[in-house]
Amino acid sequence: MKGATAALWVAMGGFGFIATVEADEVKSVRVVLPADGDPIMRNVGSVFARQVESRCCARVVMQGDAALTLALAIEPGVGTEGFRIVDGNAGTIRIVGNDARGVVYGVGKFLRTSGYSEGGFTPGTWRGESVPAKPIRGMYFATHFHNFYMDGPVEDITHLRFARASPAALNIDYAPSPNS
Repeated sequence: MKGATAALWVAMGGFGFIATVEADEVKSVRVVLPADGDPIMRNVGSVFARQVESRCCARVVMQGDAALTLALAIEPGVGTEGFRIVDGNAGTIRIVGNDARGVVYGVGKFLRTSGYSEGGFTPGTWRGESVPAKPIRGMYFATHFHNFYMDGPVEDITHLRFARASPAALNIDYAPSPNS
């Protein structure tokens, strides 16, 4: 997916803009953390590295050269738990959080909007600022028909960590039917 271009409409909390960003696939990413050595920020960097390296062939380093640099920073002023993703100098993307949580949410957004393939890592094209409208972030959890638990493979569903019941209690029969 070399040279992918995307036009985005971002509307959050009454502000919006259109951004066009070009993203090339890379085989290496360097993560730059704040100099203070905060353990939360180190953890965010290692989560990013683990997610990228588990999804594609790109290698993530904390020192040295790489095709793309991801700079993580905390700069108060964005808004509580808010973050900003912006392009920096050539080959650099900055994820700036108002606080450590803001950086976590920013890295999550960046990971969700990025691409992963056998050829490497394609950085997400979303650029902008996100600040929660309310003091508590939340998620909408819904159960709808045709979700994973209804359509997923039986073996995967029964091996989920939170499924404490035995297959017998779930009324699942692993034995093939005598008529098959």
